[in-house]
Amino acid sequence: MRSTQYIWLGLTVLIGILWVFIIQNWIFLNLFSALLGQNLNVFLPQISSPSFTILWISCTIALLFWIFTTLNGKPRNAAEVKSMQPRWWISTILLVLLGWLSQLFFTVLIWQIQSASPVEGSGVNYYPLPAGGWLLVMVFVVLNVLLLFWLPTLLASPRTYRFVVPGAVRLLGGR
Repeated sequence: MRSTQYIWLGLTVLIGILWVFIIQNWIFLNLFSALLGQNLNVFLPQISSPSFTILWISCTIALLFWIFTTLNGKPRNAAEVKSMQPRWWISTILLVLLGWLSQLFFTVLIWQIQSASPVEGSGVNYYPLPAGGWLLVMVFVVLNVLLLFWLPTLLASPRTYRFVVPGAVRLLGGR
């Protein structure tokens, strides 16, 4: 990997940290608060933050695994490089599914396991997230995977493996 790729990798990881732990919460609080239910004091610290933190950790692990695998890979031909493309797609799809399941767990299942209600006096044992809120968090999961996995793999994949990442040829050009 070239030194510029290390810089891009570090920059994208820093942007990802700022996005997940600061910017995203600000966006939820100030731009989409009407879509996220009646009690943002519960939603942000007890649902959104833990679920997106798990997604951030998962994307970071997947990214490190991808970088380790591609740095140590010694492809002999284009077919070996191309064989990595399904792995990249499987990783991405699994990250999105994990993010959605994490949202489901922290919005519904954890409250049912604890036999508690996130909204005092309501009697429901789940966070009453409106349909627009569900759609919003599902879209944000995809945005997170794009920012935390796709972009770093696009910018930091070594040698010919960078052409495995969708959009790399269009954005970075050929050899």
